[in-house]
Amino acid sequence: MPRVPSLRASVFVPILQHIAENGGDVESLLKENGLSAARVDDSYAAVSLQSYLNFFEDAASFLADPMLGARIGMRIRPADLGPIGMLVLQSGSARSGLDRFCRFTNALQNSTGTSLVPGDDCLILTYNIFGKGLMGSRQDSEFSLACLCRLLQLAISPDWRPLEVHFDHAPLGDAGALSRLFRAPVLFGQSCSRLILKPDAIDRVLRPEDSDLIALIERHVASLVMTDHESMALSDKVRSLVSLYLGQRPMTLDVIAAELGMTRRSLQRRLSDEGTSLRELTRAHRLRIAETYLSESSLSMTEVAAALNYADGTVFWRAYRDWTGKAPTKQR
Repeated sequence: MPRVPSLRASVFVPILQHIAENGGDVESLLKENGLSAARVDDSYAAVSLQSYLNFFEDAASFLADPMLGARIGMRIRPADLGPIGMLVLQSGSARSGLDRFCRFTNALQNSTGTSLVPGDDCLILTYNIFGKGLMGSRQDSEFSLACLCRLLQLAISPDWRPLEVHFDHAPLGDAGALSRLFRAPVLFGQSCSRLILKPDAIDRVLRPEDSDLIALIERHVASLVMTDHESMALSDKVRSLVSLYLGQRPMTLDVIAAELGMTRRSLQRRLSDEGTSLRELTRAHRLRIAETYLSESSLSMTEVAAALNYADGTVFWRAYRDWTGKAPTKQR
């Protein structure tokens, strides 16, 4: 059985430091979210992922700083991400570093997916929490993408910047300030949180790799993985891929089966055995995103439709009515 969604306490270090430096009551914020200073002081300790998400939101509210996550992420040190941060910086190119980061994400945080996939004249680095029942966090999404940007700046150049930054939530506060922080256009209301990257800088060889050191770090990182991916239900694996690739790749049985190293027929049969289907998982993901957008944002129907990869607002309106039996304007 998969373990409880967790992350390594090392992630708390820069967050707690920033809160303390800005007059926040760290101990009270931790206690309110079922955490203790002793627990988060152990960098390798596994901490409840939902408690961390709630803590981050509460801290941003307490400090009245809607950009708290992004601001801290842009000042991250590789050591704050444990050995996985060092592994990225020891890699010979940013691409090989990101490939390793995606491969070992669960050593830092489980119930989470990261993926680097090619787009049209670009690379797309996605980040998504997909654990069942977990409530996503604006602060965590902005923190995580900012962390990845910071790692790439340390690896490539301080002047490096992404082509675009996408978030699956609505803007809060000064959206322009977030664009200035990332030094790139920031788009909200997208199907997933992601960085759009220019391939040439990512593929450029930066340094010769020390294969022995890389192998040593990889063995250590592999020992820290908190979720056995093979123990996940197939529907959870597919749910993860849908959340990562919606709007970027076709959501077909052939595409998902190839990603999982299965035949189309096997994928269809095993999902049926679990009482679901690719169509149902895709529909559920779209519905979850749609209800979030309709309830919490001022996005137009056309913008919501685009985020869910529908041709226009009318097609989305009909799909939503089929899902729920009511018009999306009723949800809004």
